[in-house]
Amino acid sequence: MKLQYVYILLLLPYLWACKPKAPIQEVNAGTADFSKFISIGDGHTAGYMDDGLCIEGQKNSLGYILQQQLMMVGAPAIEMPWMSDQNIGLNTNGLSRLILGYKTDCQGNSSLSPVRYSIQGETSAFSASAYNPLKKYTNFGIPGLRMIDMVSSIFGNLNFPQHNPFFARMSMDQYNFPGSGNFSSVQENIFNGGFPSFCTIYLGIEDVLPYAKSGANTNPMSPITGFPGVGFDESLGQLCEQLASQNVKAVIATIPNISQWPFFNTIPYNGLTLDAEKAASLNQIFNPIGISFVVGANPFIVSDPNAGMFGVRQALPGEKILLSVPLDSVKCNQMGSVFPFRNEFVLTLEELNEIQMRIDVFNELIRQKATTYGFAIVETDDFYQKLNTGFTYNGVAHSTRFVSGGAFSLDGIHLNPRGNALLANEFIRSINKKFNAKIPLINALNYNAILFP
Repeated sequence: MKLQYVYILLLLPYLWACKPKAPIQEVNAGTADFSKFISIGDGHTAGYMDDGLCIEGQKNSLGYILQQQLMMVGAPAIEMPWMSDQNIGLNTNGLSRLILGYKTDCQGNSSLSPVRYSIQGETSAFSASAYNPLKKYTNFGIPGLRMIDMVSSIFGNLNFPQHNPFFARMSMDQYNFPGSGNFSSVQENIFNGGFPSFCTIYLGIEDVLPYAKSGANTNPMSPITGFPGVGFDESLGQLCEQLASQNVKAVIATIPNISQWPFFNTIPYNGLTLDAEKAASLNQIFNPIGISFVVGANPFIVSDPNAGMFGVRQALPGEKILLSVPLDSVKCNQMGSVFPFRNEFVLTLEELNEIQMRIDVFNELIRQKATTYGFAIVETDDFYQKLNTGFTYNGVAHSTRFVSGGAFSLDGIHLNPRGNALLANEFIRSINKKFNAKIPLINALNYNAILFP
């Protein structure tokens, strides 16, 4: 028996040597060159989330997360127009970002709800230049940036009230020519100092989103045609032509169906819940014009100038009640019933169709340009459709459900850090496929969803 033990001890080193090793994952850039990388986009690329921009959002932006992964295949260090560490988040109205906190409603009920971090944001960020002539931005994500703004000299011009303060603070004009009256475009800032070797383009959402957020009342959608700076087609074409003329490789993303986002779907069209007393009271008011109410769920009452001589009707299935509705007025002041929802809080079926038709046209133009110039393409609507249906990622469920869905931030429009990581993987898949690259996907669970108090 002792001799057997000796044999076993002699064999142990060989057995250990035969232990299988984990395969080494090949990582390469394929036919792409990421050494001069730039991301171009709107608030999603910039890190705008929870209705504000702060440094924490910038470090969890689509552009930052994606570039961080591309650094594995030669992308440079990330340079952004950083907000200060002390900034509590800022939107164009000067308000701080939203956080999840306890709020007491008009009925005295306290519950978790999106609330402002502070009464006011750190507006000083808009009066100080973030431009550094010694560092080239790799992230040109600008909240509110439309495709048609790319060549506009007004976009960062402080003399115009409609200028974009997020771009103004990062423009080279604020540093090099303060007070000169000379203002450059976003495109000129991007190409200042040379063209990139590779770029991502995620634009077009802001060409339709402000119109949808206004209930189709203000902020018209960008025209399809027109000179660069006026029409979507020519503005996109000029950007793509400039990149292609310098042999810049790129990945470009289409525009998703924004009407499926939580901002447009959290409040159901039939969210008017009535007891017997309230139903009877409303029936006394509305029965004479052909509108009836029942105990339980009822469609909200909305304004509609085409709805007969009284201009009111019940909301229809599929119509959207926007998250901008003042909910306290619904609960305590009979908004949505005795006092109909104004047009600014509702998207009708006709308006939804109008918006989607414009998105479809824009997307076809994006696809055409991608084919013409050999760019990779990301069909972002495929990703958002998965969220809309609901899917499980590494054992964790994700959906478009407000707050609890795990992918959207508290404004119901922009993704949270985890959502951005999931979307960044869609860009990586497209890059890998088009340019024969082997870039590992990101583990999105390393990024936060909504933080609860």
